[in-house]
Amino acid sequence: MTHSRRYFLRRLLRRVPMPVLAALFGLLTGAAVWIVIDPIQTNAIGNIFDKELRGQLETRASESLARFDSFTQSYVNTARLLAHHRRMADYLEPVFWFSTEGEAPLLYKKKAPVWLPEDAIEGLPVKPSLALLADLEGNIREIYQLGDKALPRETTTELQHALANEQQQAYITRLDGDLYMLIAERVEDASYNLMGSLVLLIRIDQDFLRASQQRASNSQTTVALVDGETQTILASSSNTDLLDGANIKALESDYVITAQSFFDYGNSPLNLLFATLISRDVVEATRQSIIAVERRHRLTGAAIVGLIFVLLFILISSRINRLLKRVAKFSSRALQIEHPTPQGGNQLLIMEDWIRSFTQAVMRAREEMRAKYTAEIQEREALKTAVLDASLDPIVTIDQAGRIVDFNPTAEKIFGYDRDEVLNQSLDQLILDKGSREAFNSLLYDCLEEPAPETPTVLRTLSARRKDGKLFPVEVAIKPVMLEDRLFFTTYIRDISERKRQAQEIASLAAFPGESPLPVLRINQPGVVIYANKASDALLEYWGCKRMQTVPIYWKRLVDRILESGRAREVEVETSGGVFSLLLAPVANLGYVNVYGRDITAIRQAEEEARHRQNELIHVSRLSTMGEMATGIAHELNQPLSAIVNFANGCARRIRLGIGEKEELVRAMEQISLQAKRAGEIIKRLRGMVTRQQPVREYADLNALVKDACALIAHDRQKLRITIELLLSRQPVIARIDPVQIEQVILNLLRNALDALGDRPDEDRHLLIETGFSSQGMAFIRVKDNGSGIAAEDLKHLFDPFFSTKKTGMGMGLSISQTIVAEHNGRIMADSLKGKGTVFTIELPASSVIAESIAS
Repeated sequence: MTHSRRYFLRRLLRRVPMPVLAALFGLLTGAAVWIVIDPIQTNAIGNIFDKELRGQLETRASESLARFDSFTQSYVNTARLLAHHRRMADYLEPVFWFSTEGEAPLLYKKKAPVWLPEDAIEGLPVKPSLALLADLEGNIREIYQLGDKALPRETTTELQHALANEQQQAYITRLDGDLYMLIAERVEDASYNLMGSLVLLIRIDQDFLRASQQRASNSQTTVALVDGETQTILASSSNTDLLDGANIKALESDYVITAQSFFDYGNSPLNLLFATLISRDVVEATRQSIIAVERRHRLTGAAIVGLIFVLLFILISSRINRLLKRVAKFSSRALQIEHPTPQGGNQLLIMEDWIRSFTQAVMRAREEMRAKYTAEIQEREALKTAVLDASLDPIVTIDQAGRIVDFNPTAEKIFGYDRDEVLNQSLDQLILDKGSREAFNSLLYDCLEEPAPETPTVLRTLSARRKDGKLFPVEVAIKPVMLEDRLFFTTYIRDISERKRQAQEIASLAAFPGESPLPVLRINQPGVVIYANKASDALLEYWGCKRMQTVPIYWKRLVDRILESGRAREVEVETSGGVFSLLLAPVANLGYVNVYGRDITAIRQAEEEARHRQNELIHVSRLSTMGEMATGIAHELNQPLSAIVNFANGCARRIRLGIGEKEELVRAMEQISLQAKRAGEIIKRLRGMVTRQQPVREYADLNALVKDACALIAHDRQKLRITIELLLSRQPVIARIDPVQIEQVILNLLRNALDALGDRPDEDRHLLIETGFSSQGMAFIRVKDNGSGIAAEDLKHLFDPFFSTKKTGMGMGLSISQTIVAEHNGRIMADSLKGKGTVFTIELPASSVIAESIAS
């Protein structure tokens, strides 16, 4: 019967979902806890409220008393201001009070007295009942009545008692049964003579007490002044008069009372207490309100906790449902165990039944799978055996002692042993060199220390030995294998003889730049010299850097430009070690530039020697030209010399004979000087042409060079009766040249033109010389004759050395002229038609800036 009841209860609980059970359990548990905890918490909150209330009441009472003191002090300050006001001093200046008994004081009711400013009392919350002016004996001289209350009869006696002390007085007293605050302040006339006192009487009643609590007025809080001896209330801020005259002991049942004594109120004869009263009904209502709020918060918290508890169980239930579905899918797919998918109910009980049935199904499936996997392992081993047999590398299996248990066919082929003759033999003794056995045993020992299959494979390079004794390098790796609780090691051996040979070739190629006698460097994009061979030391010294340092900024920018363009560039540098031609070849994809240097010191020296020989040849050419022109130059020089002789003889004869005027002799002497200068210019030009000098570059006017050259051929021109037409540029044609060499070229062209015009009739010999600027901005000199011209086949070889169209010519003039013009970055061109004449044009780089400055 008990078993049946338990089975029925289990089936019932199995149908109820977990969140519902959690909600029911939470409600029952919460109700039980609430019944126990609610009275305890309510009592604790009440005690906390009472304790906090006492502290708050004491604080409020202290604040109320402080406000009352501050309020009364404002009246004291007002009295002090009125007593020392200018009106009071001016009023008392002519006043003299005689001591006459029975004289009635002066009374003001509606209109304020002169000695009291009209607006002085208007700003006070509660106006004083009376303002009095008393003499030094305490006799009241003037009365200002502000309300309906007349002057109390006991005022004079109280005032005389108060004024017995010369200091100011401010205290609370009782006059004719009412409470008053009496404030007495000494007054002086304009001459600072003490005249008496200003007295303010303020009635302390309901309005005064309310006004004293102006910023903290509360209808639930009442303040009162209590007689300390009789414990009766003298005045209160209550809306009713029920509290006035009541004993505070009798009020303790209805009010919470806090009483405090005053600190100091002058010569007051009263023992006053300042009391604060709060209705107990209000306190109790506040207490119940706080308890109700706390109870609501407690209920809210309990509801939230219960909701979280239910949500948590819903989450757990959903996770269990998901887990059960996954287990059902897993058992269906992996284990082929069909199980119904759970639909609802108590997931914990469902999962318990599931686990029981699933465990039994897994046990059955495991037995079936073991038999299946055993067959698969046997097939896999057969496949591995086939792989080992087909491997291109030797594979040897050994046991823990290092004895061979398997030897694949590749190992038989490489080492020369049969499988049967190596079984159970030590691998290191059989196929390893003596020097490599210790390293192999160390590697095997490491595998024994960590025989896990996931141990990373470690490669070692060893020396192996074939059966014939030949040694060769191998790479060995060992992998541990567990087979039926026994540990074996599969040893993979790879012949690396070919790889070693290739590595040596690569190393040899890598050492090639270092062995080169020429500089080889590599500079990356940041400008760092990442490689430089020994021959590059001169370049590194020139740059002022070392290997793995940055080249100068100019070279770094050059490397950037070469990498950006992707084109090689050749530059030339002159170092202390010689002149180098550097080829900078970019490798853009790797971000560096290879620099290949070539020592061209000998080449540059040969070129310099060639230039020197060329200058000598040019000089010889000038001498030859001058030799050819010697007759003309002598004739040119003879004319001024003959004129000098004639003028000198004439002057001497006139002086001896004493004839002739002084002016005639002076003119003759001037002619002698002029002809001497002319001869000097001819000699100067001749010397400039024949003097050996180094090539120079200076700015010169081509117009002037043309004129000088024409002067040198003047005799030949006159002899041949040739007409020369000069079309020179109006502005200077300035170029940076060697004037002597360019004049030599012009002179050579002019002499060639004179020779070409010799065959023409005398009246038809014309020579045109033109200077100016071409459309490309080049300065040009053009020499045009109307001679017989040059044949087309001769025109092609006109500038070749030793080629001449003249019978007596050497054929070097135009070749040397072309060399001179080329060195000036210019060019010389010839154009001719047979029988029409020839035009030679020289083009040189012009300097327009210098031309403009000279012209200006």
